[in-house]
Amino acid sequence: MTIKIIRIILIGFLLTSTRAYALDGLIPTFPLQRSDIELQRLARPGTPFDKVGRKFAILGDESGTFEAWAYPLKLLRNFEFSFFVRESTRPIYGRDIVRTISVTPAATTLTYVYQSFTVTATFITPLEEPGAIILLKVDSDHPLAIVCGFLPVLQPMWPAGLGGQYAYWHDRLKAYVISESTGKNHGLVGSPAAQGISYTPAHMLSDTPNEFKIVIADPQEVRDAYIPIYLAGGKGEWKSVEAVYRRLQENPRHLYEQTVQYYRRLRENSLQVQTPDFRLNLAFEWAKISYDNLLVDNPDLGKGLVAGLGASGKGGRPGFGWFFGGDAYINSFSLNALGIYSTVRDVLAFTRKWQRQDGKMAHELSQAAGYVDWWNDYHYGYIHGDTTPFYIVAMYDYYRCTGDLEFVKQSWESLQKAYRWCLSTDANGDGLMDNRKAGLGASEYGDFTGVETDVYLAAVWTRANLGMQYLAEAVGESKLARQAESHYQRAREAFRRKFWNPEQGVYAYAFNADGQVVQEISPWCTVGLMWELGEEPNARQCLERLSRADVFTDWGVRMISTTSRYFQPLNYNYGAVWPFVGSWAATAFFKNGFPLQGMALLNANAQHTFDNSLGNVTEVFSGARNIWPQEAVSHQGFSTAGVVLPLVRGLLGLEGDVRARRLEFRPQFPADWPAVHIPNFRLGEASADLRYTRRDGNIQLVVTAQGAKGFTFRFAPALFAGTVVQSVTVNGQPAEFRVEKRGYLIIPEVTFPLQEGESRVDIRFAPTVAILPPLRENRVGERNRGLKIVRIQREERTLTVVTEGLAGETGWLRVTHPEQIVRVQGARLQGNTLEILFLAQKHGGLDSFVEQTIVVEINPKFQIPNPPVRDPLRDN
Repeated sequence: MTIKIIRIILIGFLLTSTRAYALDGLIPTFPLQRSDIELQRLARPGTPFDKVGRKFAILGDESGTFEAWAYPLKLLRNFEFSFFVRESTRPIYGRDIVRTISVTPAATTLTYVYQSFTVTATFITPLEEPGAIILLKVDSDHPLAIVCGFLPVLQPMWPAGLGGQYAYWHDRLKAYVISESTGKNHGLVGSPAAQGISYTPAHMLSDTPNEFKIVIADPQEVRDAYIPIYLAGGKGEWKSVEAVYRRLQENPRHLYEQTVQYYRRLRENSLQVQTPDFRLNLAFEWAKISYDNLLVDNPDLGKGLVAGLGASGKGGRPGFGWFFGGDAYINSFSLNALGIYSTVRDVLAFTRKWQRQDGKMAHELSQAAGYVDWWNDYHYGYIHGDTTPFYIVAMYDYYRCTGDLEFVKQSWESLQKAYRWCLSTDANGDGLMDNRKAGLGASEYGDFTGVETDVYLAAVWTRANLGMQYLAEAVGESKLARQAESHYQRAREAFRRKFWNPEQGVYAYAFNADGQVVQEISPWCTVGLMWELGEEPNARQCLERLSRADVFTDWGVRMISTTSRYFQPLNYNYGAVWPFVGSWAATAFFKNGFPLQGMALLNANAQHTFDNSLGNVTEVFSGARNIWPQEAVSHQGFSTAGVVLPLVRGLLGLEGDVRARRLEFRPQFPADWPAVHIPNFRLGEASADLRYTRRDGNIQLVVTAQGAKGFTFRFAPALFAGTVVQSVTVNGQPAEFRVEKRGYLIIPEVTFPLQEGESRVDIRFAPTVAILPPLRENRVGERNRGLKIVRIQREERTLTVVTEGLAGETGWLRVTHPEQIVRVQGARLQGNTLEILFLAQKHGGLDSFVEQTIVVEINPKFQIPNPPVRDPLRDN
């Protein structure tokens, strides 16, 4: 007789014996609090979801199937629900009837709907407990049995392993105990309302699911109650794991409300953004939650930031659920931008512990390092060269934002060791770190790894020199500061000279030992352009080239151009789209005065928040269409940077320097945005509430400051080229200002001393024709189809826009002030929209884009000369 037949007979028997079992441990229903950022949709079985805390993770998909981790242990996999109505022996699988998913920061709820019952399963993972709770709410017309099955695992993350595991039903605890022979690793899963129904071998784990059932003989009994399921586990003594399991049962409502309050405070105490774009605001708020969920408190290693999370299936690593140094430093820029400084400090202190004796910083650390000799038996720990200069850059960014000199002094010996190591890797003496000696940089495998120096490593090293100069000055090391300044100047000159490829008009991906550049067009150079290491006009020419459709897609930027012989759309390093690289590129576009391109990438990354794992951004996408590969990690930290970094430091232009006691607001908003509110912009002890409005040739900013005594405020809102700035006042008094031209923007800049309370800036200007961001949303599965803006140039009476569009299709660009337009060449003006026909090609491919230039002639009566630029109030 097969196991399946035995299971059906057993369940049928149990269903006919419902009076023998009482439903213990029911929880009176309490309201699940609504959230203003709640995400809802029809459930998609196979699409990932997670609910995680510092010590525990549920990683599943929207059918309700999941695996559970009590870091660093994988307790179980393939947990799933099935339902039996009355005396039926035919299971109704949850994956077949799941209807909706609702996600809030504190809870995820799946709703299962059948003709005679509705069951909701709400997943809650308390922040600081190595355990989780599932609350079942049952509304049934007939007696119902819920069977929960799973495969016990009890294995630490790769590369560690355990033997001698076993599992059994513990009738007093009403739970399956999963343990092993040493008694040092344990898991528990069950419910006080449940009965175990599986045979379990004595000294091994079963190949078939362990199951328990919850029999609801009288549906009225549970109409006003939750039926709980509890999971707990971890490395340690049995008593401690049992204590967690019991603690979860003491007051589940309190644990839930504690979790709600934590995420509410996280959002309230960090930067907030209210723009006219609701989905952008929503993605920004979820980025905070997504980042916070990557903080892990490992019992052997301490508290750090893992790179990403995703279900491991039969494997041993939950996505990128390890500690990656480079990822932590990259993510620290976004966390600083959010004002979540305590997390950054913890993360930097954590990575400092694993610095090698010679100064090199660790690239990756398995969560299972407490079980194995990670550093000596495995070669992964220090394989990257970029991690060490990134450490210096991350510390520099943290100190600029916080003024935390005490922490810099605590880290000073470590920083000096890291800096000396970086200097030692310049074998050819050109002022740049060498990949051959330092380790991997942009690419981790293939033809692009055999280079002398790649542009990514060069950019990070150049920035690290600037950071080391700043940090050395802060701690009083003037000699080192002068040396670092000299190294910075030399590295920046080498960056500009050695990577510039005039033939292709881009900063090259890399150069070889002979100084020859790699002839590939790649967005990796935008890391340096974000930090403004390029020089005009080369930086502008490079960004214009990267704006073309062979690199720039509707869902991000490809790692290399489709024209390359190496291009493969699903290849991780040679053609895929990474939101992570898109974060650099979008920020670089904003920083260099290309806000339309920056906005397009920012919106694409924001949309990814809602397309796969709700609230998270996926690691990598195909270069051919808007879809993620099967192996892509669904919750990736540096992909979340694709929302935060370009939004805060690009679109909003929020930065500053505590040591210089300066706050900066350099917004590059679309010309049709009437208002933006930014509460809780914090820098050190200073905070400001910013209210921006724009209407009728006037921009007004109201700054409400606290703790900002001695700070100055620099306001520099971007206006479209051709705009004439007429006057600037601060608190009603005329103020000196300067006008900067950058990209296709005009930027008036005014600096003034902050006062406690309210300050007001008014900028009067004569508006002109401006191009608005294209309005095309790329859906999952679609190819690259949207209009691309390549170049914008404004002369006295003409506005020239170079675009690319799909051959044979029509594109549209919205404009402001169409009444100023006299005539248009290359497009047709329809109201406030330019309609552009992209001519078909006889021999074009499936994704064949063609160029179209639009020339807009503007009525000269709207041209008013700019006032002379006066002496700026500006720090270099």
